[in-house]
Amino acid sequence: MKYIYYIISILPFKLLYFLSDLLCFFLKKFYRKSVVRKNIKNSFPKKKREEKNVIYNKFYSNFCDVFIEIVKGYTITREELIKRVKIENLEEMNQIISEDKPIVIICSHQCNWEWLLLSIGAYFDVNTFGIYKNLTNKTFNDIMYKTRTKFDITMVEAKKSVEYMNNNLHKIKIIGLAADQCPRIDNKVHWKKFLNQETAFYRGIELVPKKINCKVFFLTMRRISRGYYSMKLLSLYSPPYDLNESQILPKYVNFLEKEIYKNPSDWLWSHKRWKQNKR
Repeated sequence: MKYIYYIISILPFKLLYFLSDLLCFFLKKFYRKSVVRKNIKNSFPKKKREEKNVIYNKFYSNFCDVFIEIVKGYTITREELIKRVKIENLEEMNQIISEDKPIVIICSHQCNWEWLLLSIGAYFDVNTFGIYKNLTNKTFNDIMYKTRTKFDITMVEAKKSVEYMNNNLHKIKIIGLAADQCPRIDNKVHWKKFLNQETAFYRGIELVPKKINCKVFFLTMRRISRGYYSMKLLSLYSPPYDLNESQILPKYVNFLEKEIYKNPSDWLWSHKRWKQNKR
């Protein structure tokens, strides 16, 4: 399986995007179509059916492109990635990262989230720490781990992340969190109105920056054209923090909603984001 994955990964982009078009034709007919339609419908109650259909169709096209780009990420070079993913405020990011303090970067499943992570490693020669969940399939878990760590990014499984941070905080410069995932039902969560729905968020959005008393940023990603993206770092919050008040989450939700409203088809609508109900 790894060999087949490698062979597909080294194919030229032109051929990969042809495969993406074929995949899209079939995928939007059966892959989580009810989940995607329901999510779009509930998130945009005022949009007309035609507008929702446009988001639906463009989502599958973008989703398939992201899928083949993730495969390409297995063998993509640092130079090719930097050519395809630009950072709008690169000098500002360099200045922030050059300070002798860790920072937390919060991102989302907007555009190509895997290339977003890889780009941090490709652009910045600093100790970067990301959190992931093991995939059920061991082969694909190994493939994704190898891809995500290729530019010296340290990936730690979620269950071991707190222990790792406590033992290595002195050398970590960037902590990356994907904050729009759905927490497990047995986790303690924060609830916030997001896309017209009561939505559960991981407490780590608030806990990690406050625990290490550092600045927290939102890293946004936008699609420029097929296979090309732009990223920008936006300040979310800075110390001092109130440990008893939710400060970071409301700003993150506001930032993320604005990005989704601008380019709705670039968000991961196939994710079962609202499977939890507020009790």
